[in-house]
Amino acid sequence: MQLASNKSSDATIVAVFRQMAVKNDAKTAEAGRLICDDWEVCELRYPGSKNVGVYPATAMSHWETDPTTGEQVIVTYAERFRHQYQQFRAHAQQTKEGTPLTFVPFLTEARRAELRALNIYTVEALAAIDGAELKNLGHNGRDLKNQAAEFIKESSINSTNTRIIAELEALRARNAILEEDLANKPKLLDDKADGEFDGMRLEQLRDYIATNTGQAPHGSNTRKTLVRMAQEARPNKAA
Repeated sequence: MQLASNKSSDATIVAVFRQMAVKNDAKTAEAGRLICDDWEVCELRYPGSKNVGVYPATAMSHWETDPTTGEQVIVTYAERFRHQYQQFRAHAQQTKEGTPLTFVPFLTEARRAELRALNIYTVEALAAIDGAELKNLGHNGRDLKNQAAEFIKESSINSTNTRIIAELEALRARNAILEEDLANKPKLLDDKADGEFDGMRLEQLRDYIATNTGQAPHGSNTRKTLVRMAQEARPNKAA
């Protein structure tokens, strides 16, 4: 029984699916000429090693515990590296997650080429490399690994700081809107209250003013004047 894959180590492995022509011995013997079958295969490249493992895509990669039944189930390479396999079947470019070495400032272009020759394509893979594969990097391999780890750490801190700054800016903007709403609220209430006089006739306005002030308006007043007097006569206004 093969052991279950380690998800953290899988993240550094470069998995590439492709079709391979494989000789069919039985059909070749029967036809008297070379007959091949198309096989979907998975090529695995391990960081720090020039070795490439080639396996049928549907072959067993490892056993895994089914979270629903608790039983041991077979996991194929196509299932193990599902993201790349789906890209392969869709005839899309198969991509690897992580930060490409191109974006790492402490590496020269020559060093990047050397690392790619050792199947190291991302800064995450460089930071995770260890053991015999680390020795393959040469005398400063440990320094490169540490620099990659520091790069990831600093990037994470910068990302957190950027997120916090963005959240603070959003909070400031929200507070500014709330403050503006509070400042405009009295005016909005006044405007809403003023609307109560729009449907009143002139005589109703005079009666309203007389009821709330105890004194009827004298003389001939325009509607605008009566509305203003009614606004001033409102009980809540007087209070």
